[in-house]
Amino acid sequence: MSLVVNHNMMAANVARNLNAHYSNLSTSTQRLSTGMRINSAADDAAGLAISELQRADIAALQQGARNANDAISLIQTADGAMGVIDEKLIRMKELAEQAATGTYDSTQRLMIESEYQQMASEITRIANATDFNGTKLLDGTLSGVHDGSQMTSTGALKVHFGTGNDSAEDYYYIEIGDVTAQALGLGSASTYNEDRDRIIAEYKSQLEKSMKGWDRGNAWQKAAYDQIDTLVADFTDKLYAVENILNGNAQGAVDVTALGNAWNALSEQEKQFYGRGLPSENMPPDADQYAAMSDSDKQKVLYAYTRALVNSWSDGDPQRLDADGNIDPAGTIDATTDSFGDGAGGTDMSLTEITTVLDAVEAEGDGMDPAVGADARAATSAAIYDALHAMSVGLETKWDAAGRTIATQEDAQLALTAINNAIVEKDKVRAHLGAIQNRLENTITNLNVQAENLQAAESRIRDVDVATEMTEFTRQQILTQTAVAMLSQANSLPQMAMQLVGG
Repeated sequence: MSLVVNHNMMAANVARNLNAHYSNLSTSTQRLSTGMRINSAADDAAGLAISELQRADIAALQQGARNANDAISLIQTADGAMGVIDEKLIRMKELAEQAATGTYDSTQRLMIESEYQQMASEITRIANATDFNGTKLLDGTLSGVHDGSQMTSTGALKVHFGTGNDSAEDYYYIEIGDVTAQALGLGSASTYNEDRDRIIAEYKSQLEKSMKGWDRGNAWQKAAYDQIDTLVADFTDKLYAVENILNGNAQGAVDVTALGNAWNALSEQEKQFYGRGLPSENMPPDADQYAAMSDSDKQKVLYAYTRALVNSWSDGDPQRLDADGNIDPAGTIDATTDSFGDGAGGTDMSLTEITTVLDAVEAEGDGMDPAVGADARAATSAAIYDALHAMSVGLETKWDAAGRTIATQEDAQLALTAINNAIVEKDKVRAHLGAIQNRLENTITNLNVQAENLQAAESRIRDVDVATEMTEFTRQQILTQTAVAMLSQANSLPQMAMQLVGG
């Protein structure tokens, strides 16, 4: 290399190395001061992208564990309230047993009956008053299909604890039925209107349960949901029509002709099944007989016609009743036409409208689920049938008069069985909640382990290894100090040329 004065190449070379060492020293200083290997995308672009996603999942998992803990608190609140309801039911059983014996006179029975009704009222008060964060827990609010499309969700409570939206991994539902005394079949008999409205609500609930997990955002599933609303409206109109027949027209007279026509449209087997417990000589009742009927018998008429309405999609086919008078769903689904009964379509409550809607949506192909086809529609029809079948056979016990009162020895004896049934129904709810709580506790454990392992993975990508980085820091520090010393020497080299000029 020539000895020149215009360019000091050795100094430039040393300066370049000094800048590189100083930059590396700065990076090591930043990493050691922050504890992170990646402080910007320039440090490791791919590592930054991976670690940011992991950090988001870690935060979601940790919040999911808190969500699950909140759900446990909700379950404990509901279970605690049902523990008190337990005590009331046990006392009611004791009172019914007391009233079932013949050693009390009418005055004493009225005292026993008064406490019985007070216990039933307290059960209803507890069920209606128990809430968690403003959400009613035991009045049936948390039953039915979940719909979270509004500000306030309805139906079953959806507990979300995962990082996505996969039902097998990220959430499940807590469903709590109605445990009021009325729903359990205990306490003062309901009014006709209360039972009518309860039947309508149950009808809609059973329809929606058959489509549990469906998404209203999906075109064909929304179409089916909309058709449910139409079916419920149709069912409501028909039930109100029955009420008008039973309660009379504007002049207050009972339309015996219309009532008789509706009743006579049923088969003999259906009459026996639907009218179970009714005096056969009063079916259909004439005006005087109906006026003389007790409220209990009038309600039985409502239940009888409700059964007829609920099951009329089967075209009156008597084969749907088995030898014991129970509805038998076998053979009622026609897989070829996706309809009910003999395949010719239903009558008043035919569900073929749903198939028609699904066919129309499928033909348009707008947002159509590729899995939808004849088999899916048949499965949907079968699910709806099963749900309504469950409602129909449940009417006989759910709104039975037994358990409503213990004013007489006979009523008290009937109430013993009704209270046992109520305790079983309540225990089913408690057992379900206990199982869900255990599941949530296991979920929390899994979420915490998952978050911990993900945190470890994120740490390996993003956190600095202090020992390694300190070694690098020391190395860069020495190189920087050496470069500074050598730059000082390189800057003095041009002075050698001056000595030659001076000589």
